[in-house]
Amino acid sequence: MITRDDYLPQIKQNNLESMIQANPAILTSAEVMAQDTLKSYLFDRYDTAKIFAATDTERNMHLVQCGVNLVLHLIYQRLPNHRIAPHVEAAYNETINFLERVADGKNGLDLPRRTNPKTGESQHTFRWGSQTKRSLI
Repeated sequence: MITRDDYLPQIKQNNLESMIQANPAILTSAEVMAQDTLKSYLFDRYDTAKIFAATDTERNMHLVQCGVNLVLHLIYQRLPNHRIAPHVEAAYNETINFLERVADGKNGLDLPRRTNPKTGESQHTFRWGSQTKRSLI
């Protein structure tokens, strides 16, 4: 889902190569972890198989940006003493907060919804909850 070009707005190519020590397996591993993190927030409402099969302009670029933020945070954690740059930490926290709102249904994304395989209709998952009634006395 994430291509090398997707990193360019956030990190220079030579810095990325230096951080992964020119080992593409490190980047691939971080991308798989980031994708699994994204899936864990999206699977309840969205068709993750379709989402992550999309290529080029079919991809949701906001989701790609979230994935890049997660990958960069994972890669920065490899540095000695976990020296994560403040802007990377802020982007990571913003991404996690956004994904939590998406999972709770407070934010939406233009992504394919999960469908019921029998009917073909969108599946809607509702979470209900309540707090005990508060007394003013």
